Amino acid sequence: MTQYAPIAYFAFNRPQHTARTLAALSANPEAAETDLHIFVDGARHALEQPAVDEVLRLAHATEGFRSVSVHASPSNQGLYHSITQGVSRVIGHTGRVIVVEDDILVSRHFLAYMNDALNTYQDLRQVGCIHAYSPSADGFPDYFFLRGGDCWGWATWADRWLLYRADTRGLVHDLVASRQLAAYLDVNGHHSLVHLVKRAKGRNQSWASNWHASLFLANRLTLHPGQSYVENIGNDGSGTHAAISDVYSTSVTSSYDGIHTVPVAHNDVCARIMRDFLDDVAHESPGRKLRRVLITMLIKAQAIAIYVTYRPRQSMTQQSTH
Repeated sequence: MTQYAPIAYFAFNRPQHTARTLAALSANPEAAETDLHIFVDGARHALEQPAVDEVLRLAHATEGFRSVSVHASPSNQGLYHSITQGVSRVIGHTGRVIVVEDDILVSRHFLAYMNDALNTYQDLRQVGCIHAYSPSADGFPDYFFLRGGDCWGWATWADRWLLYRADTRGLVHDLVASRQLAAYLDVNGHHSLVHLVKRAKGRNQSWASNWHASLFLANRLTLHPGQSYVENIGNDGSGTHAAISDVYSTSVTSSYDGIHTVPVAHNDVCARIMRDFLDDVAHESPGRKLRRVLITMLIKAQAIAIYVTYRPRQSMTQQSTH
C-alpha cells in the first residue's frame, strides 16, 4: 500500500479562502489516504476573532482525509513562526511533508504529483524541495530544476528541512561573502533578494525567503513543473505580503501522467525565463527596465551593508525553528 506524505496546512483569518482550498485538497483522490494537519494562527486583536473562529469551525468540519488534526494557536504567532514551527512539528514525526497555505488552490492531481516526486527524489540529496507552482510563461519543459527553494505548494524531507537557516542576516552575509549574490539574482532576479533583505531588517515575516536562500547556499535544487498544479488566490489584498494583482495568475494543468525524469541540474534557460517573469511581468510599469536596474542596485547595496555590519549570534546560524 502506498504511504502518502502528510499535509501541513496553514490558515489564519480568511474563511472564504480556507473553504475553497480545503475543498480542493479533499477532491484529490489520494486525500482519503492522507493525514491532514491544519494549523490556525491566533487572532491579533478582538476584531479579528470572529474570522479566526470561522476558520476553526471550517477546520474541525473538514472531511475526506484519512485523519484531520487541528492545531489552534492560543495567541498570534505570525506567519514566520506559524509555518516554520508547524512544518518542523509534522516533518519530525513522518520524515516528509507537503505544505499548503490557505491561499493555494490545488488541482485534482496535486497530491499525486507531490507524492510521486517525493518518492522519486528522496534518495537524491541534491534535490531539496518539490514545488507545484509555475507561471504562465513560454519555454518551460514538462519539469525542470532550479537552484534554491520555493513556497507555493511545496514538499520536502526531514534531512533537507534541517538546512533551513533562521538567521536572515547571516544568509545575506554569506551570499555576499561567497560572491554568490550575482548568481542568486540570476535565478529569481531582485524579487527574492528584496524579500530577504526586508526580512533581515525585520520589515516582513517572510519565512520563504530564508528557505530559498538556505537551499541556494547549500547548493540544493527544487523540482518545478512546466505547467502549474496550483493557483494562488491570495493576491487579492487579503494576505500578509500580497498586494492586489493578477500577474501571478496561471493555467492549472488538468491532467497528470507521472513524473518525467529530467537531468538533476540547474536549468539556466528556465532560470532566465523565471527571472524575466518576476522582474518584468510582476512589476509592470512605465520604464520598468530602468526601475528594475535601480531596484537591483539598491538592494545589492543594502545586502552589502548588512554584510559589513553583520555580527553572528551564537546558535543562530543554523535552523532554530523547532
